[in-house]
Amino acid sequence: MKMPAFLLVFFGATLFFAKAPLYAKTGWPACPEDGRSVDIYVEQSMGQLRYHSAFNSAQLSNLRGNVGRRLGPMWVPTGLTIADENYRLSVSTKTYPLGQNRYCSILTGAKLFIGYQNIDVYVSNKYQPGSCEHESILNHENIHVRIFRETLYDHANGIETTLRRKAPGVGPVYMRSPNGAASKVQRLLDAQIRPLFKRMSQEISRKNARIDTKSNYRREQALCSNW
Repeated sequence: MKMPAFLLVFFGATLFFAKAPLYAKTGWPACPEDGRSVDIYVEQSMGQLRYHSAFNSAQLSNLRGNVGRRLGPMWVPTGLTIADENYRLSVSTKTYPLGQNRYCSILTGAKLFIGYQNIDVYVSNKYQPGSCEHESILNHENIHVRIFRETLYDHANGIETTLRRKAPGVGPVYMRSPNGAASKVQRLLDAQIRPLFKRMSQEISRKNARIDTKSNYRREQALCSNW
């Protein structure tokens, strides 16, 4: 399984000038906006499912990397599923100068992508399509596909709900630097959402590991005779 790709993008920061700011308890002028109105867009993708049958076991081993080494030096991969897990969070902010080198920033928009661009399933070219061995490998890899997709389905709505609940409470952020204030806004939101995606990814890894065991491989291989 390919490691998750995490990406945080800061896609917009606008500097506004306040006419008559109120004073905050801290002694700084209060931010003209409270940041409670945030435009949120969430995209979930189950990934395009692609099947490959032109690779031999050595090539599959290279694709898999170190993941399969726990099965021992004699283990030869016959199938492989790779899902490019993705978490991409982009934010836009609005920043106000408060005078005396003081600034506040609020979150105005957040875009989140969670899921997969592609899910690639590989079956060794040693086994002809339609053969018992080929079907056994394919059935095993399709279980991995189901794990990727069902776990995403189980977590995605909760991640989106958390984003919509947490985003309006991120700001305002007060700092001496306009860029620093905007950057802190995005870090605060990311800190609320990224752990949820990591938790999902860890659950996917645990579920996949449960079926990638020596005992399970022996059980599946016992169904066919021409390995």
